[in-house]
Order: sequence, then C-alpha cells, then structure tokens
Amino acid sequence: MRGEKVIMGMMTNRDQRDLKSGREALPVQKHYYRLDEVAVYFSISRRTLYRLLDEGHLQTIRIRGCLRVSAEEIRRFAASLENETEP
Repeated sequence: MRGEKVIMGMMTNRDQRDLKSGREALPVQKHYYRLDEVAVYFSISRRTLYRLLDEGHLQTIRIRGCLRVSAEEIRRFAASLENETEP
C-alpha cells in the first residue's frame, strides 16, 4: 500500500530479489520525502502536518514545484519531539 512505506530504510523490489537470491543488498535511503510520507511517518494527518509547516516547526524545500522534506529535517524534528517529552 502506498502510505505504509517505512521512512529511512525503504527497500526496492530489486533489493528484495537480492535478499531472496542470497546476495546482500545495500539499504536504500531517500534524501527527500513527500509530505504524505512525512505525515504517515509521524502518524499525523496532512492537516496537522501543514500546521507544523506553517508554524515553522518543519522546513520544506521545493524541487521543481514539489514540496519535499529532507531526511535530516525529519530526524531533527523527531529529536526535538523527544526532547520535549524528557523531564
């Protein structure tokens, strides 16, 4: 299913075939993610994601007219969430 991809370590069909054949496959990591992928990763709605963007909590870049969030930005935001919950 489209929305159930694992961010930070997706495998391609070729990688999966390599695993079945016994060859070790290199993990595939994307550098930029679509907004729907980011929403799925954080288990939030697209509306909540857009609020976070509007409030400046997450930064995006535009690639040929498409908004993307970098993997580094996702890690930074996740770390900031963890820091908020620490006493």
